[in-house]
Amino acid sequence: MNITNEEKNLLAKLASGALDGVVGEETPCAEYKGTYCGKFIKDGEPVEYCQAKPSRPIDKGIGRFDCKRSQKVYNTDEYKLEFLREYGWLMGDEDVRKYSAKFKSEKRS
Repeated sequence: MNITNEEKNLLAKLASGALDGVVGEETPCAEYKGTYCGKFIKDGEPVEYCQAKPSRPIDKGIGRFDCKRSQKVYNTDEYKLEFLREYGWLMGDEDVRKYSAKFKSEKRS
């Protein structure tokens, strides 16, 4: 995969932790009642997750609940760039938003 200078700069920014945080908002999943999906970046690695509403308490005294959670970790440069292309428009960084916008316009054409 050929990586442009712009992509190298974005990957460096991602690795530095400058883009860490929540991406967009947690949203309810239309297919499964009580399931929520979201995205975040932690330590330079983008993560997309879906989590079911807690079904029953594990330990009533402590208040811990059993819930199912699945997640996808974008752990290679190619996957990280894919994440920035797809969800970068939800982020506050102007460089990432511009990068993502390039690919949004291609999809709509």
